[in-house]
Amino acid sequence: MKLIFKKDDESQISVFQDIDGKEQDFSYVDMIKALIESREMEEPEISEGGFTDAEVTSIKRMVEFINKEICSTDEAEGLQEADEEIAEEEEERIADENDDTEEIPMGDDIPF
Repeated sequence: MKLIFKKDDESQISVFQDIDGKEQDFSYVDMIKALIESREMEEPEISEGGFTDAEVTSIKRMVEFINKEICSTDEAEGLQEADEEIAEEEEERIADENDDTEEIPMGDDIPF
């Protein structure tokens, strides 16, 4: 997922997205779908219109922040999965310890 930022003659900033090498109008839904799939946002393309240093810095920080949040979400999901596995193993261990069932012999020696 790559965002493209452009500034027109009236200093209005427009955002587009690069999807499969094609520039398209920006869509939050498409951005979320792409981020779910790729787990990363590419370095943005900042072109046309003479962006100020502050604007460029702000755009780059936004992309860095999004990528950082994706990484921390991935880490949290990994920790949650590990916790769930440990909990399942503990439940199985406790069930095994509490298994007091006695095998009942089957065959001719049963009195009824």
